Amino acid sequence: MPHRVLIRCGSACGNKCAAAGYGIPGSFDLQSGNPAGMVVPMYERTDAPVTAGFGEIPNGDQGTRVTLAAMRALARAGARDPGVRETAIRVIGAAGAQGHDPMTQITALFEFVRDRIMFIGDVHGVETLQSPAVTLRFGAGDCDDRATLLAALILSVGIPADLRFRVIAGNPSRPGEFSHVYVTVSMRGRRVALDPTYRSNAVGFQYPGATRMGEFAV
Repeated sequence: MPHRVLIRCGSACGNKCAAAGYGIPGSFDLQSGNPAGMVVPMYERTDAPVTAGFGEIPNGDQGTRVTLAAMRALARAGARDPGVRETAIRVIGAAGAQGHDPMTQITALFEFVRDRIMFIGDVHGVETLQSPAVTLRFGAGDCDDRATLLAALILSVGIPADLRFRVIAGNPSRPGEFSHVYVTVSMRGRRVALDPTYRSNAVGFQYPGATRMGEFAV
């Protein structure tokens, strides 16, 4: 059975993600938002009321791929939100990062998400995805929301890095089932994990007990 997904965004979204050509797989119907797909809107104004679109996604690995594609669309759209870009610039400036020091900039953005965006679970029984602007407004989200926000912040300031969402199976009670997601970044041939789940996590920390792992380009 497919399960429900809720995507929180702004009321001014429309269907611009479809027109922007974000490479969403065919299981999405962005134009009509019919029950077989879901609406993945673009959050345009940080002061817009929060609205939601519902849909269904399949279980298992197929559902993971659909969720990751939605996260990618939200991250790319969020990177164009002036409020997201302003946040990234302020965070980088406050950290004293230099203009041509991308890893220090990435570290500052990672620590902002880790320390300032509280981890909080989804709506009960519903996979919930938030746009980066909504996550900033709430100051909270789960692992997929925080990963989407971090990717959008990095993209918003043009850091030349290969970003990916990494999914892992790390829940001993559900072996083999993907249960966690975070961002990885590759610069100069070195891939680094950016997992902000706990405040003790430093850049490069990876959960040691993962039984499966996959990556999805942002």
